[in-house]
Amino acid sequence: MSNNIKKKIYLTFPKAKTTEAVICDMYDKYKVRFNVRTASVTQEIGLIGLELEGTAERIEEAIKYFESRGVGVEPVDMDVMAG
Repeated sequence: MSNNIKKKIYLTFPKAKTTEAVICDMYDKYKVRFNVRTASVTQEIGLIGLELEGTAERIEEAIKYFESRGVGVEPVDMDVMAG
């Protein structure tokens, strides 16, 4: 049985990073699946909403990887427990 979870985050790419394949590089390195939920990318800034799927440990590694590449990471506060 899989221990995969899903986590939604927003990524903010500064101007110098908008042309780099940071998300693809993350997948190649950590194999965390991703689903682009929303995106707005210009030559000045990139804002991308992602849903990540993988083990909690792998997702944490992926987030740290994004930060190490100079990309801002913010959680989406919509983790609601079903009753």
